[in-house]
This record gives sequence, C-alpha cells and structure tokens, in this order.
Amino acid sequence: MRGAAVRFAHAIDSANACLRPVNGAMAGLQACWRGEGSVRFGQAMSDWEREFELILDRLGNIRELVTTSDVRSDERSRGR
Repeated sequence: MRGAAVRFAHAIDSANACLRPVNGAMAGLQACWRGEGSVRFGQAMSDWEREFELILDRLGNIRELVTTSDVRSDERSRGR
C-alpha cells in the first residue's frame, strides 16, 4: 500500500506541475484579449480549474485512505 500512496502523491504533484504553466498562459491571454469570447473562455477555464481542483482533492483523499489503511495493516501485523 505504501507504493500506492507514493504513486497518488506523485500524480498530485505532476498534475499541479502541469497546472502552473496553464495558469501562466491564461494570465497572459486574459491580459490582452477582450470581448465576449474572452469572457466566455474565462468562464470555461474557471469551470475547468474548479473541476481540476476537485479531482486533486479526491486524489488526496484516496492517498490519505491508502496511507491510513497501510498504518492500520502495520499495527495489526505487529499485534497492536
């Protein structure tokens, strides 16, 4: 299970690393783009980012469950 927790942590870190450049590109685009298309695109990207954060939160929850399960297994194997 420890390996699974490490893989979940790595997935979260990798996803966050991908999000930073997207946010940077969005900031640059929003600084120079005006009009209705810009507003709608900004709304769509805000929705996307909320969903992205939800996925990261859920991955974090799974990582915690795996970690907690691993600790309990260790305690049982040691007779605690």
